[in-house]
Amino acid sequence: MSERLPGVYAALLAAFSLKVFVDSFGGAAFPGAVALALLALVLLTAAGTGRIALRAFRVRDLSESEKTLLGVTLGLGALSQGIFLLAAAGGLKVWTVVALLGAFWVVGWTEMGDVVRSLGANRNLLRDRPWAAAGLLAALGATLWMTCVPPHQYDALVYHLPLAEAYVREGRLVRVDHLLFTHFPQNAEMLYALALLLGSDTLAQMFTWSAAFLSVWWVFELGKREVPMAAALGACIMVATHTAVMLLASTAYVECVVMLWVTAAVLSFLRWHERARPEDSPRGWLALSALFAGLGVGTKYYAGITPALLALFLAGRWLRARFARGEARLDARERLKDAALFAAVAAAAGAPWLIKNWIVVGDPVFPFLYDRFQLRGVGWTSQSAQRYFEILTEYGLHKGEIVADLLRFPLLVASGSVRFGGGADALGDLGWALSVAAAPAALWAAWRNRHLRWAAAYCVAHWAIWYSTGVVLRFLVVLTPIWSLLCAHGLLRVWERASPRARVLGAAGVALAVAGNLGLFLFAHSVTNDLAVLTGGETRPQFLSRLLDYYPCARQVRDSLPPEAKVLVVGEQRGYYLGRRHAATTVMAPNEFVRMANDASSTEDFVKRLRRDGGFTHMLVVPREARRLEGYGIFHFTREGGERWGELENGWTSILYQSPGRCALYAIKG
Repeated sequence: MSERLPGVYAALLAAFSLKVFVDSFGGAAFPGAVALALLALVLLTAAGTGRIALRAFRVRDLSESEKTLLGVTLGLGALSQGIFLLAAAGGLKVWTVVALLGAFWVVGWTEMGDVVRSLGANRNLLRDRPWAAAGLLAALGATLWMTCVPPHQYDALVYHLPLAEAYVREGRLVRVDHLLFTHFPQNAEMLYALALLLGSDTLAQMFTWSAAFLSVWWVFELGKREVPMAAALGACIMVATHTAVMLLASTAYVECVVMLWVTAAVLSFLRWHERARPEDSPRGWLALSALFAGLGVGTKYYAGITPALLALFLAGRWLRARFARGEARLDARERLKDAALFAAVAAAAGAPWLIKNWIVVGDPVFPFLYDRFQLRGVGWTSQSAQRYFEILTEYGLHKGEIVADLLRFPLLVASGSVRFGGGADALGDLGWALSVAAAPAALWAAWRNRHLRWAAAYCVAHWAIWYSTGVVLRFLVVLTPIWSLLCAHGLLRVWERASPRARVLGAAGVALAVAGNLGLFLFAHSVTNDLAVLTGGETRPQFLSRLLDYYPCARQVRDSLPPEAKVLVVGEQRGYYLGRRHAATTVMAPNEFVRMANDASSTEDFVKRLRRDGGFTHMLVVPREARRLEGYGIFHFTREGGERWGELENGWTSILYQSPGRCALYAIKG
């Protein structure tokens, strides 16, 4: 008996400590632990299935860790497409998603052991550089910890999570009338829908983090074949400590998911380009590159830069062979096959959402080219288009001063200027100093390496297209892993040629830049005091009520209104947390409640239109945010319409709940 007492005591001690920890920090820690367990299960399932699918590409000379990396990337892509098909078929239910995951598990079962064993394949390489490895893991761990903060970022609550929630609530793809984002590519939102079906919006944020983590892994696995190990590991640290990447990776924004597809596509293409002769390797790497590029297009439109540039390279490669003389012309047919394969696979992978848009809206790339197609089902006018594209470029890179801004660009980017994105887009403005400072070294070192020279040319071309559009800096984050690989290689080459004194100065500069990035990351989270909820100082409702004016009323909607209720949200674009059908105010398109008020013949007729045409049973008003949005000119009431709107409180609505100065919830009579 005495021999068992230590074991019993240890078990009781562990249980007691767990209880105290949960009581103190369980508000964020317990949901985070559950989400982390679900994430591990999903990634393991995806990796097993992906490794099976990888066999079809017949890529050679892969290490076990590379097989797992490619497998989990393929598996996540297949999972997002599977969720899309379920939603398109009207079968997006908990049991169907569990069945889908079960099918993936069965398919990949034979690979599970190899997946687990492969995770330790690089431990010796990392053990030789303990400080660098520890720093990398600490940065990734800190970002993962921040995913446990309840979602509160603007765009995540405006459409990334509300769209996924709407699909989950209805069990199918539906048109969310107040969100033109309904008709955007949504591979990432399919993963978010999976997370919500499993009961965790924290898991949705962890999916974004996993995409950033996999991007770092791609840089490490394929980068160490291109550059020395020190440069590959340095590149990983640059990505993991880039402030914009850290901030976006801990949210339900899709940039890191696009970053994964772009990184995988470009590095796979580079691997193929090194071994492009058919006798050396089949076209597996090329097909993988095309597949990842297409998945990027199915996640966000601007990812189309990647397949466009890669296809252009392939077309130029074919033309050079086509018009060459002598035996060089013999390669022309094979090069044409390369280009055709890439185009076909990329188009097929990116097509599902474009086809859905063609069927539903009549424009496969809505809202772009809206004037070339006959639109249906959207209140889209030329004025709406002008408003949308003005907002998209509100923080334009250049407004008629392209050359002058080009000269100022490095300093502005390195300083985190809001010239390149304020408000919600500020998440992508921070942490670029080291990327800018290392640019000369990156380009110099790449020029001396044929394959890295190609990667540098891709980065420059991608940047040029992005710069010419004048959109926010957040959209350039997807280039961070590829560019960091070039920067780390360049810095290493400079280090090797430098004197001891210059090495000290250079190392100090890099260390200060990394420290600055981490400081900006902590500062950004201190603005909203995220540590309060992470450490148990605030509960989830307290945290969200402090940050979001509409949250107290949204909680009332979720807790007290019947499932069939539909809420008109006035003065607030963020609809997540309502848990009911709703239409929120939007600055991207005409607001239907404004049109109803203007067209009605009386206040009674206006209320009937709200109930009959809109289906609204309740109204949630957020005064302070409404005053801010009014600056976008969205409340275009006529004189009569404004009077009818103002008369709603005079007997046509009854107040159900009010948070003074913040929000009010009304029932619409009728």
